[in-house]
Amino acid sequence: MIYVAKPIIESEEIAAVEEVLKTGMLAEGKISRAFEKQFSDYTGVKFSTVTSNGTTALHTALEAMDIKPGDEIITSPFTFIASANTIAMIGAVPVFVDIDPETYNIDPSLIEKAINEKTKAIMPIHIFGMPADMKQIMEIAEKHDLLVIEDACQAHGAEIDGKKVGSFGDAAAFSFYATKNMMTGEGGMISTNNEEIYDNAMMIKNHGRGKKGGYSHFRIGYNFRMLDMVSALGIVQLKRLPNVVKAQRKNASEFTKIVDDIEDLIPQKELDGMKSAYHVYAPILTSDRMTRDRILEKFREHNIGARSVYALPCHKQDTYLNISDWRWAEFVHYPDYSKLNLPHSERIGDLHFQIPSHASITDGERDQIISAIYDIFQV
Repeated sequence: MIYVAKPIIESEEIAAVEEVLKTGMLAEGKISRAFEKQFSDYTGVKFSTVTSNGTTALHTALEAMDIKPGDEIITSPFTFIASANTIAMIGAVPVFVDIDPETYNIDPSLIEKAINEKTKAIMPIHIFGMPADMKQIMEIAEKHDLLVIEDACQAHGAEIDGKKVGSFGDAAAFSFYATKNMMTGEGGMISTNNEEIYDNAMMIKNHGRGKKGGYSHFRIGYNFRMLDMVSALGIVQLKRLPNVVKAQRKNASEFTKIVDDIEDLIPQKELDGMKSAYHVYAPILTSDRMTRDRILEKFREHNIGARSVYALPCHKQDTYLNISDWRWAEFVHYPDYSKLNLPHSERIGDLHFQIPSHASITDGERDQIISAIYDIFQV
């Protein structure tokens, strides 16, 4: 079986973790500080800080940006539910705007219609590693005096006009989950050019401690720290990242050559100036000649682990259909998510499917996937 994800774990990763274990200094420390510095240099930002995972990175960043209960944050429903959940966790209100049907990212032309006096921020999501249209989003944010937090959890190494994603907004969050372009098993990173956001994040993720450490605490915080042995993995994976992205872009390019010639399929669109990291390669169906589920079955018959990713957008999840159960529901007014009409998010959810495109697939496996595409769609 050719799986949709396969982490790269080689002798260098094992040696890096073993070296930290030998020191006996396992908690977040100097290795994590080195990882943060290298990640900042790679992304092109002034400050970065590690967290325990991508969800805690988003959560911490939102609190560090002083988002409060009742504040509204505009975002996309076509994503992993953690993106929206981190907004709801702190009592803020996720406001879902439909996606562009070609890029699968939030449609900038719809954002201004969702802005009101309660709107405090926009959370664009670089879905599947495809950059959102940050130029338009930043222009809208500046016009309406809104904060921007980039959810770059799937987009390590993606670029817009040569500039890395995660360096456009007021802050950004990355995930190092085991399936990501660079992984540490679990782990996250917050990036920002704003020193106040950085200082706040450092306190929030570490029980509210100040810069000097010790047992002086200045605000409510959490334990969202990263272990140094996890950061050691991250340092090695960051070195691999340029080659990983290069390989994934090559695989995606080869698949797109085929998909472009198949009437039943359309690939996710990469806009001019954009450079997707192709964390996920997911075309959509354009005909009803076969169902998506039948296509997935056929790929599996070819020993290819195809799947749908976000078949059910956030606003269609039971979580968002049962807001009366939420911890903040007594104090915060939420929209009736069941009444949302977001046709593109729902359509892409119904019609997309992922095929393996990760950097670990061999040339022979890529040829096997291409052969399966030809066979399934009878090209």
